[in-house]
Amino acid sequence: MKKIIFPLGLIFFFLIFKAANNSIRLSDTNTYFNVAYQMSQGKILYKDIFFSNFPLFQYTSFAYYSLGSKSLEFFYLTSCIEVAIITLFIYLITYKKTKNYLISILSCFLYIFSFMLLSTSDHQTGVFTASLFGVLSYLFLQRKKYLISGILIAATVFTKAYFLPILLAFSLYVLSKREWKNLLRFCLGFAIAGLIILTPSLVQSPQQLISDIFGFSLTRPAGLVKMDILWFFITKDFLFFILLFFNLFNIRKNLLFGLVSVFTIIFFFGYQDVYYLYLNFLAPFLCLSFYEGYYFLKKNFNLQHFVIPTIILFFVILNLFTYVLHYKDLGKIQDIDKIIKTIKAEKPRFLYGAIEITPALIAMTNVPALENVNGAHEYFFERGIYDKKSLTKKAVENKTILVTNGANYPEYNIQQDILDNIFVKEDIYKNCKKILSVPAFSEGSSNRINLFKCY
Repeated sequence: MKKIIFPLGLIFFFLIFKAANNSIRLSDTNTYFNVAYQMSQGKILYKDIFFSNFPLFQYTSFAYYSLGSKSLEFFYLTSCIEVAIITLFIYLITYKKTKNYLISILSCFLYIFSFMLLSTSDHQTGVFTASLFGVLSYLFLQRKKYLISGILIAATVFTKAYFLPILLAFSLYVLSKREWKNLLRFCLGFAIAGLIILTPSLVQSPQQLISDIFGFSLTRPAGLVKMDILWFFITKDFLFFILLFFNLFNIRKNLLFGLVSVFTIIFFFGYQDVYYLYLNFLAPFLCLSFYEGYYFLKKNFNLQHFVIPTIILFFVILNLFTYVLHYKDLGKIQDIDKIIKTIKAEKPRFLYGAIEITPALIAMTNVPALENVNGAHEYFFERGIYDKKSLTKKAVENKTILVTNGANYPEYNIQQDILDNIFVKEDIYKNCKKILSVPAFSEGSSNRINLFKCY
């Protein structure tokens, strides 16, 4: 009990730190919240609601939505709670394996104060839900509870499909042992859990399930340049980058962690639409593998006792400073309450607009989406699923408030009230009037959220 006080204190500090900065942002989190809201209205996933992921995270989202009394702020904070639980498991697993208090604490520091975790835990996207299932699957795999491990790795993948490298690494690791009964138990656990998770959707909306997941996710074009993502990963998470390649070097001594690195690299270069957020599937397993690198360095370089802790502490401080100075406010929307109050006061029949925030506004104001377009992703317009001319026309004719991203830089004489390619801008400027503009700290050129009233 004495040895767990410090990691619990570390986790408590993290939760207070993140709670103090918790805020509604321009984020995919708003889409998941909106889907939970629609489910609470009796709509069925895939059949009535477009959803491009496997269903387990949305079931979890609905639970968070209900437990948090429909609070979007609480919904955002749940990702940090998941991180806290994962960190505790990293400590417990590492300490049980090494019986070394310092290594266990350093593994926690590596995870909870990595730049990746600090920046992406501002959002609830399901990645930490999947990470938690993945870490639990690893725990039971180490304990040779193959059936339970298979169930949990299924929960991991059916929460976020881009955790596929972890499934492949675990599967090949079990296969390499040539213990066929254990392999059968692992596969059986996966199959049973997968069937249970998918059955409701396969019964209610099989065609939509396949179309939404595979028709969208596997065919969408790449969003970001991979080399930019790789360089960002190297510069912001350098210790993770080192551990990734150390595990390749150390694959003969620890096959499982080596396989995780191998399949991570294959996934990164093989899947076209990769994002920095996706690399979170790797983070907990790198931290669980840290003890291997620690022992290697101590054995081969005869380092003094505090050299490695000092290096890690340096990067932790650097990550905190980088996050606080440049990233902690990214995506924040000022005066969100003013936006909601304005919409309610204007009493529109419908809302329609930017996917980064409109789904949350629909859920928080109870104003329905125009033509049931809860997520106006620009990719849908590029593929011809939605037509911006038709939707803009219907918005103008049907007492709608439009939500747009805008850019306002007076010092450069720049003012663009509509940056989104989901509107016919000329029709909006002609038939609608701007009723509100609030600042927002977006990742791109947009720095305003605007409301246009079309009646």
